[in-house]
Amino acid sequence: MRLRRPALSEPAIRVVLLHGLGGGPSTWNSFAALAPPRLELWEADLPWSVAGTREWTHRPDPGRWVDDAIEGAEVVIAHSFAANLLLESLARGMKISAAVLVAPFYRASPSEFDWATIESYLAGFYTILDHGLRVTSGDRLSPDTRHDMAVKLREQLGPYSWMRFFDAYLRSPLVDTAAVTTPCLVISGHDDRAAPPRDGRALAEVLPRAHFETLAAGHLPMIEQAHAFAELVGDFVSALTLEIT
Repeated sequence: MRLRRPALSEPAIRVVLLHGLGGGPSTWNSFAALAPPRLELWEADLPWSVAGTREWTHRPDPGRWVDDAIEGAEVVIAHSFAANLLLESLARGMKISAAVLVAPFYRASPSEFDWATIESYLAGFYTILDHGLRVTSGDRLSPDTRHDMAVKLREQLGPYSWMRFFDAYLRSPLVDTAAVTTPCLVISGHDDRAAPPRDGRALAEVLPRAHFETLAAGHLPMIEQAHAFAELVGDFVSALTLEIT
């Protein structure tokens, strides 16, 4: 764990930031610059970062890294793959004051998965990575360079990484969402082709204490709509101030 930014006002609220598969600390750069002053931001060093190795994929349950990272946190903000692992942690009884689930993958029933779903996500893994590079690099990379980088990142992550991600997606209908009593803010990008807003909306509908919001973004709303994202998080935390403090 690393302290990303101390709280700028008191009383401080300890917030842990969890990046998604193939992400890293830079995922939260824009949010960290705009986050409400009371938030003390910590970032987890997760093994599925862009700089990580494949060893973590050889373990069937990567959720233990999330359990370790959020120990002692008051609020956790998790993106994509990490959001699914956080959801499972909360369903197992992990206690935090509030959670922000960004671009989660969720299906309400196992019957919603078929072979076409698997084929789509397997073929689309490159597209997800390419989108992330486009958003984080802006106009600094040419399309050809970005393509080469996305292919290289896909090779670096390897097939086991994809399997761990899709296995978490397949488990999502089986999570005991009724056991998640933590207040949750679910945020989806309106144009997210990887974790479409229907996933986020369906998840919010089955969580006992959840609020759902969409932003005009793709899979990285904390970057693509940084100001609006920070405002949503700020309003959510402010509404829970009495519970947290």
